[in-house]
Amino acid sequence: MLETDRLILRPLDKKDVDAIYSMRSDADIMRFIREPQNRRESTDWVELVSSRWADERIGFCAMLEKPSGVFVGWCGIWRLKETGELEIGYAVAKEFWGKGLAAEAALAFLGYAFDNLDTEKIVAVARPENAASRRVMEKLGMSFVGTGTFYEQILVQYAITKEEYARNRKTFIA
Repeated sequence: MLETDRLILRPLDKKDVDAIYSMRSDADIMRFIREPQNRRESTDWVELVSSRWADERIGFCAMLEKPSGVFVGWCGIWRLKETGELEIGYAVAKEFWGKGLAAEAALAFLGYAFDNLDTEKIVAVARPENAASRRVMEKLGMSFVGTGTFYEQILVQYAITKEEYARNRKTFIA
């Protein structure tokens, strides 16, 4: 679906359940997202985040390393439960942390959303102590909006407008 310098991003499907389960059952990876999940919950999540591609053109994609095809994480656009705003989300397998892959994939999804979906703003949320995720949001040119209750947790929210994205497109991940 999308491609970056180092990644291929394609919608998640059943063949990704093992990789998703591996990540979503890892306490280190999930510590800022939610409780670790079992295989059934991971399967259900893949089905859920793949269910809106046809109607809404949103969902999550597998992040695959070029040219190996190795699964490195997930990224995509979803609707923030509490507000209905488009939200960008991402997670990377531990062995790929610190390589800038979340920001690279998320930047591709910002472009996708602003170019293909009727939206003027995209948001992201994270636990306040999740410094790595907040750095990704800042690399994307997102600005801190505030703290609120999202997904039944106290989270920080960041946002970027279509205008801000267009103005800063070339300088996000310098």
